Amino acid sequence: MKKIALHWKILIGIISGLVVGILLNVVSGGQLDHGIFYVLKLVFHYMGDIFVRLLKMMVVPLVFASIYMAIVNLKSIKEIGKIGSKTIGYYLLTTALAVGMGLIVVNLIQPGNVDGALGDSLREAMGIPEKVTNASVGDKGSVEIILDTLVGMIPKNPIEAFATMNVLQIIFFSIFLALIAIAIPKKSAPLSNVVESIDALIQKGVAVLMKVAPFFLFFVVGRMFMKVGVVALLPLIKYAFTVLLGLSVHGFVTLPILIWLFTRKNPYKLLSQMITPLLTAWATASSAATLPVTMKTLQDDVGVNPKVSNFVLPLGATINMDGTALYESVAVIFIAGIMGIELTVGAQLIIFITASLAAMGAAAIPGAGLVTMGIVLSAVGLPLDAIGMILAVDALLDQFRTAINVWGDATAAYVINQSESKCLDMNKDV
Repeated sequence: MKKIALHWKILIGIISGLVVGILLNVVSGGQLDHGIFYVLKLVFHYMGDIFVRLLKMMVVPLVFASIYMAIVNLKSIKEIGKIGSKTIGYYLLTTALAVGMGLIVVNLIQPGNVDGALGDSLREAMGIPEKVTNASVGDKGSVEIILDTLVGMIPKNPIEAFATMNVLQIIFFSIFLALIAIAIPKKSAPLSNVVESIDALIQKGVAVLMKVAPFFLFFVVGRMFMKVGVVALLPLIKYAFTVLLGLSVHGFVTLPILIWLFTRKNPYKLLSQMITPLLTAWATASSAATLPVTMKTLQDDVGVNPKVSNFVLPLGATINMDGTALYESVAVIFIAGIMGIELTVGAQLIIFITASLAAMGAAAIPGAGLVTMGIVLSAVGLPLDAIGMILAVDALLDQFRTAINVWGDATAAYVINQSESKCLDMNKDV
């Protein structure tokens, strides 16, 4: 019997939770404080809370280890030359453009603007406090928030930053420490080895968490629909549309424009050649699983030099997550809207920075964006429990954002290959 892929298990868990939650809401009439319905309410609540706590547990070590190792591993750029620096520059550009597009579409459509009673019900279903107060989403002016954010990224005490889950300070400290480590490679090697082990452990931990996710997601999604009912689908459909619109514009407009600007080649010809890897990415929801297909297609069908693809694509599967970054920026503003919090321009700049950097730490496996979502939520002072609001449609969106992740990697390999074609020895085997 063929084994069911993880992504489909997650989808089954979510749909089952949605259906059971709605049925319980209908049968109980929304009255869950008596008899068997109260018992079920407690079961769904605490099982869902376990999963959210597991997600929270991963955030701090994931931020530190993944960002530290991503930078330390870039020491090979000096050996590879211009290919390395161009690749990093291109990935930073596309990620920033993806987050920017996400912020544009979510502010235009505003999927989180819902009826006050519905917002209250959703918050109550997720066990979120009625009011969330945080300096980053307070009443300060945008300029003041931007300055406070930039200065506040520097931790007075790194240990305190870790203990209080101050994500921006952890990111700054990780980058600073990694840059110093590159400058003194021999003396920093022991620390880098330890952090590499931590990174491997956390990535494996994320993979394990995703394996049990279908079971827990049943309860997380079920508890929301048990309380709110089918009406909870309306804002989620609007949110899903917003994410898909942003992904479509980035994938079919932004990235093709970049290809044309850098190469003067027809971008849609490349898109047609990449159909197989993109469909594989959509079906598996995993950049890592798609990597061999992407490499083979670019080398055999597109003609990208293996010297380029063998460096650009594995690096992209690690640090370039355009679709994930866009989805996180939309999701956080959607959640803030549901909670009745209007984020200022300065607060959205924080989202821009953290979503761009958090995408670097996302494991290339189905559902891993849920863990890095906690990084962005924490940065603007929103509770991680609010992740439950978007889980009903997350598995489906995961497929589309993974396809955009892979498409972004492919465009990078194509652009870098065109840029370096005259310098590379095309006849030399790698």
